[in-house]
Amino acid sequence: MSAAALKRRNELRAVAAETKAILPQVLDQLKPLDTIASSSHHLRTLQPLRPENCPIIKLPATDPEAGRKRTRIRVYDQDTFDAALDLQPGTTITSLTTHPNPSLEPTSASEPPPNTEPNTSPSPASIAKPVAVLNLASERRPGGGWLNGALAQEEALCFRSSLSLTLHSHYYPIPVLGAIYSPTILLIRNSIVISIAAIRRPVVGRDGRYAKEGDRKLIKGNIRVVLRIAASHGHRKLVLGALGCGAFRNPPEEVASCFLEVFREEEFSGGWWEDVVFAVLDNAREDRGGKDGEGNFGVFYRALDGVVV
Repeated sequence: MSAAALKRRNELRAVAAETKAILPQVLDQLKPLDTIASSSHHLRTLQPLRPENCPIIKLPATDPEAGRKRTRIRVYDQDTFDAALDLQPGTTITSLTTHPNPSLEPTSASEPPPNTEPNTSPSPASIAKPVAVLNLASERRPGGGWLNGALAQEEALCFRSSLSLTLHSHYYPIPVLGAIYSPTILLIRNSIVISIAAIRRPVVGRDGRYAKEGDRKLIKGNIRVVLRIAASHGHRKLVLGALGCGAFRNPPEEVASCFLEVFREEEFSGGWWEDVVFAVLDNAREDRGGKDGEGNFGVFYRALDGVVV
């Protein structure tokens, strides 16, 4: 490790330690909000979405296909939380405590997740809920390596928020097709986080596709988990990401394709979401990046940006 890299890692360790130390004091002042609550979910216990519960959100009047019961995906070279703030800047601690949604109370971290279907009836309160953010999680350790100075997407979320306090150790290792729902995350503005782990270093063929069809099915299963959790808890604005396309080395073209295929399944069609944004920081060198580049941002942009789902 170079001297510069070691210096940065030590600086990030210090930031993590400071964040961990001050969070309990800050959060204690925000009661009655439960900022450490979370719940564990699995695909086998998540009920499929029901068409009769769909809020039937339509494309806005400014869209070329205005009136269709769909949303148009956008892909940005942007930090995950920054994208969430841009989508809904008006969500604050005050707005959450003034307009609670009693039908969608989070499950306590000390309780087992329910096997019953959450209330998915559309209502003004559910539409106003915070943006749902996807955490590209480590399945082994809460927060990945954030306390040790690592800096991937999950670590960046922990540096900026109270996410780490909701990733309770008894949830780990996160099972295949499992996820953690964290309904109240404090940052500059409020957001909720869904944490799910991708396949760790799957076998990829020379054509850039999964060598095992089972791995592709698992990624699509993970995507279904995320979408069911978000929709069943009333979240209509999503910030997703390049699931598993960093250190876990999943093929970005395949992952982007899997997202699109799942969004087009009948269960998730018909107007469940007002906004769907993919926040994908460009990991290519400057001369090889951008919308037409070879990085993850370019791959996801070409596959998903502007697509109606």
